[in-house]
Amino acid sequence: MAEKLKKSVVYSFGVGDLFFGLLATMEAVYFTAFLTDYAKFSLVIVSAILFVTNAGDIICALWAGVILQKTSLKFGGKYRSWLVLGPPIVATLVILMFSKIGGEYIAAAIIIIAFLASHLLWNVVFSATGALVGIITHDADERTMLSSSRAQGMAISAMLFSITGPIMISFFSARTGDIIGFTITTAIFGMLMILGYQYVYRITDVGRPPVSETAKTGNEAASNTLKGIIALVLKNPPLMMLIIADIFRNLSLFMIGSFAFYYFGYVVNRPELLAVFIMANSIAAIIGAFAATWIGVRIGKRHTYWIPLFLSAFILLSASQFDPNAWGLTIIFSLAHIGFTISGAMITALFTDTAVNGEWKTGKNIQAFTMSLLALPIKLGLLIRSGVITIGLISIGFVANTSPTTEVVNGINSIMIYSPAVAAALAAVIFYFGYRIDDEKVLQMQEEIAAR
Repeated sequence: MAEKLKKSVVYSFGVGDLFFGLLATMEAVYFTAFLTDYAKFSLVIVSAILFVTNAGDIICALWAGVILQKTSLKFGGKYRSWLVLGPPIVATLVILMFSKIGGEYIAAAIIIIAFLASHLLWNVVFSATGALVGIITHDADERTMLSSSRAQGMAISAMLFSITGPIMISFFSARTGDIIGFTITTAIFGMLMILGYQYVYRITDVGRPPVSETAKTGNEAASNTLKGIIALVLKNPPLMMLIIADIFRNLSLFMIGSFAFYYFGYVVNRPELLAVFIMANSIAAIIGAFAATWIGVRIGKRHTYWIPLFLSAFILLSASQFDPNAWGLTIIFSLAHIGFTISGAMITALFTDTAVNGEWKTGKNIQAFTMSLLALPIKLGLLIRSGVITIGLISIGFVANTSPTTEVVNGINSIMIYSPAVAAALAAVIFYFGYRIDDEKVLQMQEEIAAR
């Protein structure tokens, strides 16, 4: 029997992702506002920056997988090395994203280059961390707990940022200027990320050979072209179904986050309660992330993914039976958010299992590229969300900054409830019928691979 991981590894594996989440949240919340209101770029320049960076981000996610698959750093292992090498560079580049150096065009070019380079590298680091789940243990329960630890780190980071981020930006901006205030805040979060991943690097030195980082794996990866790697992905149906299902799970979350602004501003006319809604969902995410460890170990990763999604869809639909009410909706959506987080906590472990399935089926190990696809459902979910929001608002006749008609109020209420519910239900159904790998099957495949 393989030696068990130390408790410190299992329960604090998500520390790096916790501090990485601070930088990611900084970008998600403030990047556009920084460009328009603080750096004061023209709207034409802002539109160009956002278009190039959003399109490039999807490409970066795929190329990050190629880099991780084909690169073998020796000093800390194929994956652990990136936890030391990547974060200092990422932190420096993200600082440049929240700066304005030179004239408008030069500053915009610097921000675009820094954005694309940072996202390429942070996708590598994030994917390398995920790949470690399959490297340091083959135990199904430990993989579930490591995956849940990552989700716990990200959930805590969202709560921590809501408490510290705005205060730090306000504090430093008042003393140094708006742009420098953002730069200093980003630098602090970047330093914390570097320290967090340094910690994960140290605790994942488990004192035994990393079985999936052998010379054989590296040679296989090097012999594959990008076309060949993608062909191997297409031969792995559970991986494809997992990606599609998780696109809809992320779409559901993004629709809630985006339409909450319109719901509280135009339906219940209490925009000040949006902060309460966000805080309640952050607390729900932390509860879900910690509950996921207990649930996942007892019923398995597969059931822990689709059952909470199905229940969340049902909970969201129950909101349609009540009159629009800020407090009632906050409670209902927070309960649903627990389910979303429990499901999402299984993602790293599920992707790890699809990598095992792919190697078992094809005889080739592309674990690095497979784990880089963790970010793809997020980016495609964001892309689809933008289209859904635009079409939805146009279809109900929404006009900004005007008193909404009854049709607009009913339309926003319906989109807020039904779009995430339908997306969650689709995610659950697609996963249930398309992903049929359970923990016992993974163990069997690993034993057969080892025996080859």
